[in-house]
Amino acid sequence: MNTQYLTLASLGKNHWWRYLLGLLLIIFFWQILGVIPLGIMVVMLLGDDNPATDVDLNTLHFTGIDSLWPYLAINFTLLAMLLGVFLAVRFLHNRHFISLLTPLATVDWKRILEGFTVFFVLIASAAAVEVWLKPGVFQMTFDPKQFLIFLPIALVVTPLQAAAEELFFRGYVMQSLGLWSRRAFVPVLGSSLLFMAAHLTNPEVGEDIYLIPLLYLLMGLFLAIITVKSNSLELAIGVHAANNLFAVLIMNYANSALPAPSLFMAEKVDPLSSLVSFVVVAALFYWVVFVWRKANLLGQPQ
Repeated sequence: MNTQYLTLASLGKNHWWRYLLGLLLIIFFWQILGVIPLGIMVVMLLGDDNPATDVDLNTLHFTGIDSLWPYLAINFTLLAMLLGVFLAVRFLHNRHFISLLTPLATVDWKRILEGFTVFFVLIASAAAVEVWLKPGVFQMTFDPKQFLIFLPIALVVTPLQAAAEELFFRGYVMQSLGLWSRRAFVPVLGSSLLFMAAHLTNPEVGEDIYLIPLLYLLMGLFLAIITVKSNSLELAIGVHAANNLFAVLIMNYANSALPAPSLFMAEKVDPLSSLVSFVVVAALFYWVVFVWRKANLLGQPQ
């Protein structure tokens, strides 16, 4: 397995205090500056004396308002985090920001598109199988006007949000851990555990406190493995963007961490079904991208 990507942090300054300040800076942008719009919206709803509007402070589920507003407020926290990552890498570590993505001089946009396309097709196929096996679980909630307003916003914001998470967890964190251990499994596992921990406050965790965290851990491991295997972050960004865009545009769940006017909606997430589906899709993705595609490029028989 190529570990060149994991050594890219060595291109910058890596004193321990730089990482301490870097993490504090990122957390400040993510959890303090980033939550200001969300906090303002919560305060306004709690104080508007309108019984038709409300917010559950435990799950941050909003009722009585267009889902576009909580969608933007929640995603703003991660876009703020992205700014924090950029400032930490450029000015604390004196590294080129592109080194979080690739050891090359330019980003391979075709690689991002490949990750997006393959994963989107696979999860769409898995969702079709789920609908066939469990008819009636998903209800069509398509509102043409609302959806057409939301669509261009989602196509911009959600890929940026997915990229922000990848640049922090599989970029900044995993490369930093790569400095401390020559064994790839240490940064891969460490960044995945942190990724899981960061998602434990998502409302979906309430459906199953064991299977949903396991799903987040496996997702983190999968994204970390394909990053190290491909020696860049591009595939992982494409995969993450495809996963989140499919949720907000096509098939979502009530009380989801990503509120959106999707085409179809289920009352709640099925933890076991989601876990099994992800494992199958991840295995197929790995085979398509790293086995089948490579064999075709080399002209070898299948």
